[in-house]
Amino acid sequence: MKKTVKAVTEERSEYTRLIKAVIRQLGGVESIEDINRHGIAGGYGKFCYYSDTVPFAYRHRKNIISLLEEMADSLGEDVVQMVSGFGVFRNNPMDKEDRTDLYKYLGGGKCVNPCIPNLMSWFAAEEVCRWFEVD
Repeated sequence: MKKTVKAVTEERSEYTRLIKAVIRQLGGVESIEDINRHGIAGGYGKFCYYSDTVPFAYRHRKNIISLLEEMADSLGEDVVQMVSGFGVFRNNPMDKEDRTDLYKYLGGGKCVNPCIPNLMSWFAAEEVCRWFEVD
């Protein structure tokens, strides 16, 4: 059982645009429970290819950064420290180029490598999907 789109957008109204964008990019709500069980890396909707995830990350950068800051604050970490523990960086630590790209993304610039914006898209999608879980 999961919450409805209406319930989630009412609970997290500051992220309504992001919620709707994630659902649109997923092609609906059908894969939300599966993403919550396995993560987004399994390939869902238009969260598979850089050609989809990179533009998504830039289009929704403001909401994604707000969400990153909110989560980092709740964990008592800074954003860079928190992101350095995400996905691809768990087993392969963030190098200087990755950090530079992360700072560019956070500061409004364009990244050299698509890894950071892809990761930001996946982060946003996974967080939005978690909001659909019934407490």
